[in-house]
Amino acid sequence: MQDEEKNLKEYSPKTNAFKTLIDKIYIHRMPSYGNKIFFSLGFLALTCLTVLVATGIVLAFMGQTWWLTNPWGIYFRSVHLWTVQAFFVILILHIIVGFSTSGFRPPRRMVWVFGAIIFALVLIQTEFGYGLRGDFSSQYRAVAGADFWNGAHLGYWLNPLNYSQAFAIHVVIIPLAILFLFVLHYILVHTYGISKPLRKDIPYKEVPANHNILFIRGGVLVVAILVLALFFHSPYVPAVRIANIANQNPTLVATTMLQEFNHTSGTATYFDSIDPYTFNTRSVFVVTPYKQFLIHNQNNNAWTTFVNASPAQQKAYIQQAKSYVTATSTNNVGTSTNAVASTTNPVISMIHTLMPIAKSGLYQSLLNQENQNSNYTYTLRFLLDMNVLHDKAASLHMDTAEYGMAKDENEAHGIWVLPPGSWWLLPLGWSNSAFNLLENPYGDQIAGEILGALLLIFILFPYIPYLNRLPELLPLAPIIQKEPKEKERGEEKEPDKKENEEIH
Repeated sequence: MQDEEKNLKEYSPKTNAFKTLIDKIYIHRMPSYGNKIFFSLGFLALTCLTVLVATGIVLAFMGQTWWLTNPWGIYFRSVHLWTVQAFFVILILHIIVGFSTSGFRPPRRMVWVFGAIIFALVLIQTEFGYGLRGDFSSQYRAVAGADFWNGAHLGYWLNPLNYSQAFAIHVVIIPLAILFLFVLHYILVHTYGISKPLRKDIPYKEVPANHNILFIRGGVLVVAILVLALFFHSPYVPAVRIANIANQNPTLVATTMLQEFNHTSGTATYFDSIDPYTFNTRSVFVVTPYKQFLIHNQNNNAWTTFVNASPAQQKAYIQQAKSYVTATSTNNVGTSTNAVASTTNPVISMIHTLMPIAKSGLYQSLLNQENQNSNYTYTLRFLLDMNVLHDKAASLHMDTAEYGMAKDENEAHGIWVLPPGSWWLLPLGWSNSAFNLLENPYGDQIAGEILGALLLIFILFPYIPYLNRLPELLPLAPIIQKEPKEKERGEEKEPDKKENEEIH
């Protein structure tokens, strides 16, 4: 009776439907070399993607404070980072295998195209992810990334300085696109099977696919990631705050406010292929915060005084304020209790009014709230105009001149430590140096055009005559598609099928 119940349970319609679905998903037979690690890389990449989605959901749900301060949050952030590292290693190896074995030959061209687009999306996805961490790396990588997108003529639509936009792109838009392309990629692989050797001198046999070894390899990968994240945490250097700078160097903040007011700051004079920072820096960084302060505080309206003055008088006010800020002691800017009341210069009055607000942290909050569509754009542009982001990046050996985004805050005094930075962006750093793009006013545009052209060639590689024959000249295919030894095949016995069937 028990055996009958067991059999009924085992062969229930639901169980049979699940097994049927799994059978349809699996690749059941392949060339004998298909059970080697080289042809498990696609599955391992999917394993990494699964871990990234799982940890990403937890991080997004718990929030930035949790992943920056809570021990479990730090661990999940570290798992996420190490999985990214593994994901890139596996994707690059997967591309090398497909390239070396000419796995893109007709009718498999679209297999390569979908895979190449996935790789390009992962590159973009990773950089937007770094911009969400909430540390100094987020700030520096966001401003560097914004310059790149501006140079690539996409800055009107892609703004890494906008946290909300970056969050949506990283958490929703690109993951869905990658998952969709992964499905299309696998459907084609399942349809055409594992690519056969192009060279006639490479022998092979059809054998059953060893799914057990596939899952064992995936499990080992996940365990390795979890262990690495336990001992080598994701690096963290606190974000730069306007309040900290205002307390340490008030003159720098006051000088920058004056430059914003006078339209001479880096943001006001921004030059690139496109200029998405079309907002009025005088209004954003001085006038609007000053007006918001006046709503809750009784004070003479210095802005009204300035507006009512003649153009010549306004120019004189600005010049006088410039001399005043430059000459005033660092510790006295914005601290004198009688300064606002005694000065007849409205520009100096506004700066003196805003400095205590900047020191308290309220100024940065006002900038963030001023335009929700811009999010942290105003704050990061103000920090960039003070040049404090580049100075800090240089002190950590991660500024653009030193291959920038390829490094991270954990790389101190020129010493590489774990986990590594974005080593996959080294070609971008090399191109910057090779073409001297850092000194070129059109450097971001040229870098964007070079990278865009390379990505286009990479994606369309199977369709480019002569170039797509290059792998045939390389000696890697015989190594990758070498017939494995009997013990390494991992063949499963099939009672109703002939094993080692020759298909030549």
